Amino acid sequence: MPNHARMIATLTAAGALLALPATGLAAKGANSSANKGKAKSCAKMLKVGYQVGGTLVSVDAGGVTLKITSANAHARRSGDLADQDLTKKGLQVKDAEVTIPATDTFTLRLKGYEGADTPSVGDKVKVSGKVAVTKKKCAAPGTTTADRYATPDVKTVTITDRDPDA
Repeated sequence: MPNHARMIATLTAAGALLALPATGLAAKGANSSANKGKAKSCAKMLKVGYQVGGTLVSVDAGGVTLKITSANAHARRSGDLADQDLTKKGLQVKDAEVTIPATDTFTLRLKGYEGADTPSVGDKVKVSGKVAVTKKKCAAPGTTTADRYATPDVKTVTITDRDPDA
């Protein structure tokens, strides 16, 4: 009899284990945690880095104007920079001129300038900041990549001296 009781107990335990997945599937529905996860993750805007490099064209009370030599993927996708060569595949931003208006609140950093030396045309410029992005899965159907990006928030503009000091 003890073997018979052990077999019944084992079968009962196995039956209980087989019944658990069925109850788990029945619980999923409109209020499941999987559906709440998407709404929760779409509630936050993703902030990504925005980097543009180039050479100085001018700096004045109106802002800083630069000729672009490089831009990271988020800067290119943001729609803030214009395509310079429509014949080539992808977005070509090299040689585009961009002005960072003085009305934006950014920190202007000057590197390598000594004494009365001031920024001049051709000096190296680096623009960095953040840009908010709506996740692809959270955007409305048919939304373009550029429409998912908000206006870039420029944090710093760094101008580095390239000409020899006198």
